[in-house]
Amino acid sequence: MSKKSDVKDTGYPGIKQKISNGKYIVTLDLGRMMKFNKATGEMELRQVKTTRTVDTLKQAKAIIGENNNEKQHRKGSYNVKKVPFSKAIEEYTNHYKHKWSDSYAMQKKSQTKRAVAFFGDMDVRKISTLDIEDFFDWCREEHPGFPHKLGTNSIQKICVHLVDVWKYMKKNQGRYGVRENVVRDADYGEKEVFEATILTAEQVNYMIQYAINNEKDYSVFSMIGFPVLAGLRRGELCGVRWKDIDSEAQLIDVEYQRCQISTGSIIKVPKGGKDSGKDRKERKQRYAALPKPLITLLEYVKAQQEEYLHRAVTGEDYVYMQKINLVNGYLPHPGKVSRRFHEFLVRMNNVRKKAGLEEIPYIRLHDLRHTFVSLCLNGGLNQFQVAANCGHTFKEKDDITTVSVYWHDDENRKDINEYIESIITARLEIPDMSM
Repeated sequence: MSKKSDVKDTGYPGIKQKISNGKYIVTLDLGRMMKFNKATGEMELRQVKTTRTVDTLKQAKAIIGENNNEKQHRKGSYNVKKVPFSKAIEEYTNHYKHKWSDSYAMQKKSQTKRAVAFFGDMDVRKISTLDIEDFFDWCREEHPGFPHKLGTNSIQKICVHLVDVWKYMKKNQGRYGVRENVVRDADYGEKEVFEATILTAEQVNYMIQYAINNEKDYSVFSMIGFPVLAGLRRGELCGVRWKDIDSEAQLIDVEYQRCQISTGSIIKVPKGGKDSGKDRKERKQRYAALPKPLITLLEYVKAQQEEYLHRAVTGEDYVYMQKINLVNGYLPHPGKVSRRFHEFLVRMNNVRKKAGLEEIPYIRLHDLRHTFVSLCLNGGLNQFQVAANCGHTFKEKDDITTVSVYWHDDENRKDINEYIESIITARLEIPDMSM
């Protein structure tokens, strides 16, 4: 046994780390057992502990989890029948689903589908922390029925879901025999933090001009126009309908967003809002700027949609619809918008390279929203007005009384519209391709 001076605390109960070689010492409490006492010559009930040495903290935490599962089994889980994971998560869902909004329920359904595909009918008492981590690794790969790999942020959301499932089972130990939340110690990877790349006004103008001169499917105008000229998120640009466009007032009613979920999509209120909100404020609905260049681009979009549909568009029709969606009558998958934007950048930069010009950075679609905010703030516009336009709230150091209590958004986007109009110099005229 190592001396206290030879080890340091890891912050995890029962786990110490050797200073000399970095290995981890795991102290396992095996519970009270009948042991022979040589001094008395009798069997006595004694608390039994043992130690194990492993190379990594991950292994140490797994051993602790396994030991806790074994202890709970010895304490009385012998009288609990096997409960398959698929049955347990079904019962969890039935117990709580009345509290969930429709969009939240669809998100849970998608996450449950993945978890059941992996764990199936495995006994919930036998699922360990390492099993949970194997599941997270599995989510990062393509599988039949699950063609999309998940990133760390999506896996983190599934982790939260499973933590809640295990909390539910711990509340009913007589039914499930689960006394330890094995999900809490599972590693799902570092949360992804993206560094935004900001375009200059000159690059924005080139991008718009290239689209005008070269793109045959005008839906690309709304794909790039909504985030870079109005500050909308991907889900929000997918959720805008024609009834939300007020060209006279130069406002976009950001009422809903259409977000990716597995191979489909769900309609939700804007990010941070409550689907069950009583008013626009609780639902995080807002008005975004609609500058004249964007109005012009959307007029081209509408005319082409009516050509493909052989009818006038209605207020309920979505603005962002590719030709294939209009002709075949289905909505574009939000997750594919980012891929389409990347393909657009490749085509544009190929043209620039042939002209001997430097490539425009291969940015994310969301970076266009960052560009909108940066251009507005660097242009001296009111930061509170820009924040309201983009659906941001003030927290921590910015959450001063003047803003959080006394400042109210008057939904006037005139300054933003005028500024964006002043920096967009692209010639917004569709070239005649008939010659």
